[in-house]
Amino acid sequence: MNKTFNASKAWFVVIISLLAQVAFAIGLMKAPATMGPIIEQFGISVTEAGNLMNANGVVALILALPAGMVMQKLGPRLVTIIALAVGICGNLIGLFIGAHDFGVLIASRAIEGFAYGLIVVTTPQFVSMWFPAQKRGLPNGVTSLWFSFGSLIILNLTGVLMTVTGSWTGDWMFSAGFMVVILVLVLLFAKEPADENNFLEAEIPAETAGEKKPSIVDGLKSPATWLLLIVFFLFGYVNSAFSSYYPTYLSADLGLDVASANSITSIATAAMMVSGIVFGIVLNKVKVTKRPTILLVIAVLVGVCGLIMFNLPSVGMVIPFLIVFGLVLQTFPGTAYSVAPEAAASPATVAVTMGVMGIGQNFSGVFGTLITSLFVDNMGTWQSVTIPNAIFMVLGVVCAVALVRVMKKQYKKLGMLDEAEK
Repeated sequence: MNKTFNASKAWFVVIISLLAQVAFAIGLMKAPATMGPIIEQFGISVTEAGNLMNANGVVALILALPAGMVMQKLGPRLVTIIALAVGICGNLIGLFIGAHDFGVLIASRAIEGFAYGLIVVTTPQFVSMWFPAQKRGLPNGVTSLWFSFGSLIILNLTGVLMTVTGSWTGDWMFSAGFMVVILVLVLLFAKEPADENNFLEAEIPAETAGEKKPSIVDGLKSPATWLLLIVFFLFGYVNSAFSSYYPTYLSADLGLDVASANSITSIATAAMMVSGIVFGIVLNKVKVTKRPTILLVIAVLVGVCGLIMFNLPSVGMVIPFLIVFGLVLQTFPGTAYSVAPEAAASPATVAVTMGVMGIGQNFSGVFGTLITSLFVDNMGTWQSVTIPNAIFMVLGVVCAVALVRVMKKQYKKLGMLDEAEK
């Protein structure tokens, strides 16, 4: 049965879902944006302050695969509603109790991490439901900007919020309020398509459509899924080290004040926004079977950026680097998510594949924050972080090469290769 593609309705729902993810990016990035004042208030080290990110990341990591399972059972709409409700609670606990007790503040970040672990898998699922395969490049590219949008907002508002409220808790107030507004929008407008217009359901072969739904174990049997996890680890590791500590690095190593460090860091975010939209349009023009090769090239570039980012001696060199870094980094998630539907063991297990990718992203987020802070605290320089960054670059690129080969077999199995590609 042919599905009817309603572009305006599809984009409307996906943008609402994107805004929900933006709310969580704001919530995540409020900690690095205010890390300097938090360190000063509580008298803690960089590693201890890094636990504000780790508490969020560890819980999100634990939840990554179960989030895929929950997605299969409940669907992206209900999962988004639950995530926003929990995220609001975590923000309020941090605001009213954690502001006076660092232990409670860490615990509130763990609660936020529970919600964060759920939200990361929602929008790609909405895209897969509302858009046919060949048209997913642009929406995947645009929606991959959720972290960039949220970062740009909070990094540039932090100075204003701290001035108005007199404290770093202004970021927590804004985060909670933003989530409440988005929760109302999701309740009103974020719907899943009817079965007759669900493009993800359309990809399930007719001869298997009536069979029992595949189990989570079935979804874990795809080698391509696990390779995507490791390649996503490289992206998440570099992104985590950058997003968690770059304002702190600019302040500590290059002597910038908090507001200036946040504003300069947001240059990368602005570049990401341009890259996500432009590259999304380009990706729509690229044949699906060519996208793993593009992902390999991007993985190499992301790894190289990871080697450079903490080795810049002046602000004059930082700014052009951040433009290039933002343009490169944001091409990764949209490309990876556009590969995921065919990388899955079957169309019915796409949510599992996305959950596994979430494991790679969240584990690398925790690991990137921890490893970066340990090297800085124990070796005394930000440049020492280049050592682990080089190791993970090699690991990610090797797995990206393997993914290209595995996906070629997958596309052949699905009958998607033309004669020249075979």
